[in-house]
Formats: sequence, C-alpha cells, structure tokens
Amino acid sequence: MLLKVFLVDDEIATREGIRSSFPWDEENYTLVGEAPDGEMALPMIADEKPDVVVTDIRMPFMDGLALSRAIRRSMPWIHIVILSGYSEFAYARQAISLGVEEYLLKPVTVEDLRSVLERIRGKIQEERRNRESEQQIRQQMASGIRFVQDKLLGSLLSSPIDGKTAESTRAQMENLGIHVTSPYYAVLDIRFFYPGAGASNERGGQEAGRTPSAEKEAHASATQLLGGADRERGIGLLQPLADQSGGSVLLSSAPHGIYALLMGDTSEALEEQCYTFASSVVYTLEHDGARNVLVCIGETCSSLDGVHESMRTARHIRHRMDARQDAERMQIVGVQEMEDAPLTVSSLDIQPLYEQLQYIMPEEFREVFQAYTRSLQEADMHTGVSDDYLRMEAVLTASRIVREAGGDPSEVLELRDYETAMTPETQDTAAEAAERLLLRALAFRDRESPVHGNRAVLSARQFLAQNFTDPNLMLQDAAKAAGMSLSRFSTVFSQETGVTFTEYLTGLRMGKAKELLRATQMRSSEISSAVGYSDRHYFSYLFKKNTGMTPSEFRETCREQRER
Repeated sequence: MLLKVFLVDDEIATREGIRSSFPWDEENYTLVGEAPDGEMALPMIADEKPDVVVTDIRMPFMDGLALSRAIRRSMPWIHIVILSGYSEFAYARQAISLGVEEYLLKPVTVEDLRSVLERIRGKIQEERRNRESEQQIRQQMASGIRFVQDKLLGSLLSSPIDGKTAESTRAQMENLGIHVTSPYYAVLDIRFFYPGAGASNERGGQEAGRTPSAEKEAHASATQLLGGADRERGIGLLQPLADQSGGSVLLSSAPHGIYALLMGDTSEALEEQCYTFASSVVYTLEHDGARNVLVCIGETCSSLDGVHESMRTARHIRHRMDARQDAERMQIVGVQEMEDAPLTVSSLDIQPLYEQLQYIMPEEFREVFQAYTRSLQEADMHTGVSDDYLRMEAVLTASRIVREAGGDPSEVLELRDYETAMTPETQDTAAEAAERLLLRALAFRDRESPVHGNRAVLSARQFLAQNFTDPNLMLQDAAKAAGMSLSRFSTVFSQETGVTFTEYLTGLRMGKAKELLRATQMRSSEISSAVGYSDRHYFSYLFKKNTGMTPSEFRETCREQRER
C-alpha cells in the first residue's frame, strides 16, 4: 500500500530536512507536495488528496490547528500528524482533542517519522478490514429513521409539488428532527456499482467470473438498477460524511444508487459544498471497491418545491454522461460542465503566438489572430520584416500544436504548399496564408486531442501558460481565472486534463526548466527562481522526481547528446 504524504511547515530547514533525509524512493511512501502555511496548503491538499498531512502547529496566516479543523471538515479520511516543540505541548494536546491522531516533537528523525507513518498505515488497513462490519451495525441502528427519511425525501424528489405540499413535508421532517429549512438547495445524483454482486445477483445471478468486456457490458445494465444490498452498502459508507455536515446533507436511496440533498446559506457556498462532498463521495466509494462512480450535481434552487427540478437536471446529466464516450474519465459533473459559457478574449499584448493559440477554440481564433497581427503592426516593424516574422511564428506554432496532438506536422500541415502560398500568382498575404495554416492545425488538434472540451478549463490553462513562473501562483488564482469555485475547479480541471492542478503546474515548470538547462548556462538556483520555485532544494527534488535526474545530470546528458 503506497501512502501519499503532504508536508506543511513555515521553516524551510524543517521541510528540507524531512524531504531530503527520509528515504521516500526506498520506502512505500511518496511526498506529493509541501507548503509553508495552512492557507496555501489547504487547496493543494484538496487537489492532491494525500493519505497523511504532516503539519507544524505555529505558522503564519493559517496555523496547524486551523488547518486540521478545515481538513477534518471537508476531507475526514486524511490522517494528520502534528509537529511541535516541547514549549508547544499545550497546542499538541489541543490538536489531539480535534481528532489528530499523531504528533512528533522537533527535531524529527527518520525513525520517528517512519514509526508514525507505519502506525497510520496499520490504522488505514484496519479501517478497511473493519469497514464492512461497521457498516452493518450502522445500517441496523439507522434503518428505522432512514426509512421514514427516504419516504419523505422521495416525495420531494419524485414529482413536482406545490408550496403547500412542500410545507407539509417540511413540517413532517422537522417533527422527526430532520431540518430542511435553508435558503438554497441542490440535489446530487450518485451512481455506482459493485462488480459481481448486488444488482447482477438481483437480475438473475449471472456468473461471477466475467471477462473484462463482459463486465463492462454488465455495467451498462447495472447502472439502471442497483441491488438493494449494494445500495445499503453505499448509504452506510456515505452516511458518516453526511453526518459530519452538521445536518446540511441528507441521503435518500435511488434505483440506480443514491440521491443527496445539500443545503446552503448562499449559492456560492452551496456550490463549494457540492463539489467538496462529491469529491469525498468518489474517494470513499472507490476505496471500498465500487466501480464507475459518477456524481451529477443538479442546478441550485431557492425553495423546497424546486428540489424536484434540481433532481431532474442531475438525472438528465447522468443520462447524458451514460451516452458519452468519456464518461469513465469524468466522475463529478455539474450543470455548468454540460453547458459551458463562451470564453471571452481580452486585449492581448505581443507574446508568443503559441501561448495565445494553444488552448483557443476555433470560433475564437479570428479575434485572437487579428489582435495579434494588429500588435505586430503597432510594433512599428518594417512590412517585410513583420511578414517574415509572422510566417516563421505561424509555422512554429502550427507545428507545435500538431505535434502535441500526436501528429506529424509535415503530413498534417502541407508545409510545402504554405511556402508557395505568397507568390505573386496567388496574391495571398502573409496573414491569409498563416491563418489557413493555423486553422488546419487547430482542426487537427480538436479531432485528435481528448482534453479540449471545457472552455473554462481552456481559459485556466491559458492563464497558467502565461503565469506559471509566478512563485505565488495558487489553485485559487486559476479557479478565479476560470470563473469557478475552488472545489469545482479542482474537480473539473483534473477530469478534463487527466492530472491534478499541482501536477499540471509542476509539468509546466519542469518543461521550462528543461528548456533553460538545454539552452542556457544559468545556474540551477537561477533556473529554480525563473520557473517559479523560491526554494532551490525543493526544485531539485521535484526535478529528479519527474525526470529521474538532477538538473546538473540532465544538462550533462543534453550536452553529451549534442556532441555525438
């Protein structure tokens, strides 16, 4: 079992000591990230979803206690290890009262850290072994009240109701201690199945030993009707997550899985809660062995009699996702992901053409390209020089777009025709020829590349391409550029790109670092700063983790390849 660890400490020396002294490569652990304070760490932790967070207590902006509270509230599966000095023992005791299970006294030794992580590994494995029996006990205790809750929630979800009926249902639920008074509501449609059990058994007991293709076919029918035992198993797993919400999440069974009714004080807070809860649902069900987990988030409504409409939109999303080829890649989908708003293009400076076009949609091309050619004209270049520059930029940009989409530029772009396009016989301008070439590259990209779908994510990727060297760049900055809440952006971005935000940002920075190592004589510390890392030791650690070589080894390898 590989254990993912995240480190939070404002002292660089402490982080470097733990990072460099612990044998991460030799042990069954991986360091997935680090941060100097809780405020910066929290969105990164939500993005990386580690098993263990090791955090100092006293830090600026958000200390370890506040960070622990936030993690307990939104990611209860994470195990927290507190770092403290002797003088901070009172803080450590307070942390333990918050549910923190382990603490370490500074300075931390390799043996101490390994011992704590091994204890946590044992706890996780024990939790997994005991989960099934715990679920059975919990189901028996809650079965009575949940039966009534199911019936009452079902009446809200199953068909449209008027305000009078909604008020009657509300009163009945309040009498049972189930509070459903809230300014805003949203319904989550949760679909999943357990292979070889539940649904398939109820439909005639097909043999358990299926081939992968047969099991995939069985899933198509399993999504229509989930076995009662599997549904109870899922509700038993998710009920603790709902309980931790303080009454703002209610669960109800559905033929294909589970419905969740979420309540919030504002529409913005409710959206954040929906995506946070959905992430916890996916994590919990998958770690229990569930397959094809899909959480669809219905539209927000402001009255109880509108809950049915929220359920209907969530169900509609599920049906649409069942028909999509990328359904297995996307696990959390909201209304906005199905109906993206058009991406607006702001005023652009002169910057490399590739950076402006790499994530652009075809219908947005003309506006961006015309702005780019105007910028060339305003740069006071001689006409011949600007035409030559545009021709070169167009070829380089189009070739890179095609290459990154898996194509051969010489075959896709017909470069020989492009070279003759501006002869006196054709009377084509440099801009006209470049436009045709670039549109051909974008068309190929959109046919071949699987990740150019969500416009908000395209906007965020363009923002990252322009700002990845900023050492203060954070997940919330990209979420703001995409016009999304933090949790929604983290979810949608990873589903669209296939990697987490942190992995994507690291990839951009490592790519730039490789370019600088190949083409310049800059020192490793200078490159670290140039690509967005203020800690050169952390940069070297990440570079080796991503490439298998230190920066100096990479540079030497590139030099040897050139000399051959």
